[in-house]
Amino acid sequence: MFQFEKAKPKSKATAVSLPAGEGDKLAITHRALLAWAEHCIECAAPACYSTCDLYLATPAGKCRRFEDGIVPNVSAGGPDGPAGEVRFRRWGKLEAQGNSALLPTGRTRLAERVLTAAAPVAATLGIGLTKVTGQTRWSTAMEALHKRINDRLQAGAASGPQPNAFVAEIINPGDQPVRLLLTATIDKARLPRMLPADQLPRPLTVSIEATPGFSRHVLALDGMREILLSGLPFNFALAPADGDDVHLIFRRLDLVVLEREDGSARAARTAVASAKPAKLVIFDLDNTLWDGVLLEGDVTLRRGIADLFRTLDERGVLISVASKNAHDDGMAQLAAFGLDDFVLHQRIGWGPKSQSVAQIIAAIDIGADTVLFIDDNPFERAEVADAVGGVEVLPDTAIATLASHPRLQGSVTEESKTRRHMYREAIVREQTAESYGDDYLAFLRDCDIHVEIRPDAAEDFDRIVELVQRTNQLNFSGRKYDREAISAILGGGSLDRHVVVCRDKFGSYGTVGFCLSHREPAPGGGEIVVVDDFMLSCRVQGKFIEQALFWRLTEGGSVPATAVAVNFKQTDRNRAAEMVLEKLGFAADSDGRLRREIAPGDLAVDFLTIAP
Repeated sequence: MFQFEKAKPKSKATAVSLPAGEGDKLAITHRALLAWAEHCIECAAPACYSTCDLYLATPAGKCRRFEDGIVPNVSAGGPDGPAGEVRFRRWGKLEAQGNSALLPTGRTRLAERVLTAAAPVAATLGIGLTKVTGQTRWSTAMEALHKRINDRLQAGAASGPQPNAFVAEIINPGDQPVRLLLTATIDKARLPRMLPADQLPRPLTVSIEATPGFSRHVLALDGMREILLSGLPFNFALAPADGDDVHLIFRRLDLVVLEREDGSARAARTAVASAKPAKLVIFDLDNTLWDGVLLEGDVTLRRGIADLFRTLDERGVLISVASKNAHDDGMAQLAAFGLDDFVLHQRIGWGPKSQSVAQIIAAIDIGADTVLFIDDNPFERAEVADAVGGVEVLPDTAIATLASHPRLQGSVTEESKTRRHMYREAIVREQTAESYGDDYLAFLRDCDIHVEIRPDAAEDFDRIVELVQRTNQLNFSGRKYDREAISAILGGGSLDRHVVVCRDKFGSYGTVGFCLSHREPAPGGGEIVVVDDFMLSCRVQGKFIEQALFWRLTEGGSVPATAVAVNFKQTDRNRAAEMVLEKLGFAADSDGRLRREIAPGDLAVDFLTIAP
């Protein structure tokens, strides 16, 4: 909607006749209540009113930056009301106090009609009260009402639908295209407290070209999402980019939900695909881990959170945070509560929660179907469930019973107790690797990697179960076994059993692999090493541990083997294992296995130390 003035404009509205079809209704289901008004790009009101040579008073005493204000144009309007006709003067811009609260189109339209009808009455009363009281604030009472309504709507925006487009419908009466700049910026004056600029969402500017005649611009919100979904106060502004003498008619300037898919498609896409054991829990902060909103003042840690973090950590369940907050403030508060050391790859900022969750999952390199996300806000939960398929989303009320959640039982082994520390060591490795540039092998040599390949022991059982049941990317046979089957395998049989343990100068990776193998006669004499099953943790992916195992198996027997064959079965998750074998020169043999002929020393890895 546009904030039209009570006074009759001096210039008549331009008669407009839209060509057939150009003004057709879009499939808009929800719309934000935005009140576009006349503003100045260089405004420093009210101080500038007495010092600026360009100052020309409006009936409300503000600065006139359009030739005749915003003129209602009924002929160019539509079902939402008259269009707004504007003749820009120097430094003139259209501005609306932003809100991302999306109401059903019918409710927004009704609210706009009521406010538009009330505007002349409010203006008359306001000007009268200004003359009587001498207080100029009454002359802008209607604008103040718009802002009060806007603040109320924005406060509840998180519980409504998410905008997916900004729609601008513009009529250019001239014969030359006009370029406009649409900006979205955080309104620092309305923040509960001041924050450093680098802790706020960055302003965004989008260029719009209004060609002669009618044009419709449907702008994607990818770049604006951080501002729109931050929960912070913000403004929209629209101004000419290449000069001041611009005449345009704005039929629509709306933040909207465009209908794109039906509910059943959305429900099918957001369903959690499985109930695998969870490896990671991502928590929101405000009113989830603690009571209160950090930006607004003091917060209190919820009862039981510290114990819950310790319990999950001991079970080997990783913990992270996705929060809309100033990063430094969020981390400082976590540290004050003694929780910061538990948190890995946190994302604290103003971007969409779905983006933060996806980035955390990618950084830890696990499947989304092994992740739980906890948030008090139903909007945020829906946004994550909609955009990051497979993640199980839960409300903050689930925290009280989270330790008993069937997917979070983990396992209390030496591996699980140190899993968080292993991930922290991995972060240091990655940072160090970057300093080596493209010389990855030089980095590996400097890591001083030690590999121990030995028979299994009784205390290895729980870790072997974890590897067999949870390894996907580097599961060469693709098989999974339950605990009883694993117990039977480890209890005897003809297969050789190998446990792989790894460490480097940064720390221990722990037990990273389990292998079942045997030797069989080669058709032309000698022996072949057959790898029946091999599961290797992805934490040592790319470090040649597979090659080291094959090297030890082929040269560690009484007779060096002449070939190694791997019982490889392709799955939808183990392409990484197949690529390892391809790189090592394995090819399919007549038995359906992947095989490579070898000579002594072929598989040697000179930068690894293999324990005798």
